[in-house]
Amino acid sequence: MKALVTGSTGLVGGWVARKLLERGHAVRALVRDATRLPGPLAGQVEVVTGDVTDAASVFAAAKGVDWVFHAAGVPEQAVRDEGLFERVNHHGTVHVLDAARKAGVRRVIYTSTMDVFAAAPGAVLSEGPVDPRPRPTAYERSKQHAELAARAAAAQGLDVVFLNPAAIYGPSSAPTMLTATLQQLLRGEVPLLPPGGMSVVYVEGLADAHLAAAERGVAGQGYLVADAHLSPRGLAEVVAAQVPGVRVPPEGPAWLMRLIAALTTPVLLRLGKAPLLDPGQLVWLLNDTRVDASLAKTHLGFVPTPLEEGVRRTVAALDAMGRVHRLA
Repeated sequence: MKALVTGSTGLVGGWVARKLLERGHAVRALVRDATRLPGPLAGQVEVVTGDVTDAASVFAAAKGVDWVFHAAGVPEQAVRDEGLFERVNHHGTVHVLDAARKAGVRRVIYTSTMDVFAAAPGAVLSEGPVDPRPRPTAYERSKQHAELAARAAAAQGLDVVFLNPAAIYGPSSAPTMLTATLQQLLRGEVPLLPPGGMSVVYVEGLADAHLAAAERGVAGQGYLVADAHLSPRGLAEVVAAQVPGVRVPPEGPAWLMRLIAALTTPVLLRLGKAPLLDPGQLVWLLNDTRVDASLAKTHLGFVPTPLEEGVRRTVAALDAMGRVHRLA
């Protein structure tokens, strides 16, 4: 098969492209900057310069492919211009869907998120309708809109399979929120841990699920994908058990963490720096949602990666990239 991968310079898209190449598929990558392609992809994929916000470049990239893996997007983070989420995550997805339909693509595999579904605090999340209420953050709302657009395209006959992952981590030069947290723990840059809990998934297992979705996923179906659920403290304890010298920071109360997030984020964004604690991510942690990945296991053969293994591989990769101190 020939596959187009959007977002191949990012965490999920990069790993999906690697898995496709490993299995003998031809890969085309839509990228803004080919120099940002991960090392294993450089020289191995056909490159089309473009951007999901540019409909013409997306259509040019989609012509002549069998599968489209749409993994491009702005991940959940604090940004000065929140309109960026809509432009990339929502309207970019509409461009990909339109291009796939016009180009006669066999199947679109869309990387969505668990955040499009409604869940009461501490509840177990399973596949269902998109939350009818606006989600709390601009990122989540943009993914809601994108998911609804993809579902509408599926209802009109486009073959779309949805992957709805939990918080993603793993080796990449484009770290997600969770990978960045691992990096900060290794550097001793976390003074306080937030309370709450999170469902997580290691990127390589998620990439395998993407390929399984292309091969045997049910058209129009969404698949929640997660390995485990744990608290930020639990994550720190796993890291500390593996890396000598890493300490487990104390857990701060929710009211204090909300105050820190609210006061520091606007200032740091104006200075062009990453927030100490993203307010949207804190809301997500405090909701403490668990994910039921049984459908992905049944339909896609998804096998969760043990947390200790995923953390070990991610820490080793961060060290090899010089993102942390040399490990003992």
